[in-house]
Amino acid sequence: MIPEVTRKMYDLTRAGQFDDAMKLQFRILELFDTMLNPFEFPDGFRAAAVARGFKLGRGRQPMTPSQEVDRSALASMLQCILSDLGVGVQAPSEGCAPRSGVIGRDKIGQVVFEVLNELEQRGVIWTKR
Repeated sequence: MIPEVTRKMYDLTRAGQFDDAMKLQFRILELFDTMLNPFEFPDGFRAAAVARGFKLGRGRQPMTPSQEVDRSALASMLQCILSDLGVGVQAPSEGCAPRSGVIGRDKIGQVVFEVLNELEQRGVIWTKR
């Protein structure tokens, strides 16, 4: 899925830059967590591959309306992570949650960002961007 990132992590480890390698490892874990949870397998892996430019088609059918909505939210989250990893994927038009480099804080920030974005799309709130 992201061979250039795993290679970079390997190179950093070989060079003794363990802190930088660990940061990449945690980002890879976040990517895989997003691909696996809370969405149905293999939707996360399919969405990440599509974000990287692979043409995979629609996948399994039929899908319920809630599965379609979940797929859209999933694609947005994956675009943010992949764009942050620098693998040639652009961030979604609605933007991404700011990153602090602290895993727990970033996960909370992502949830808050997604909730506010959804509320804004529904017209419940208006946020200044």
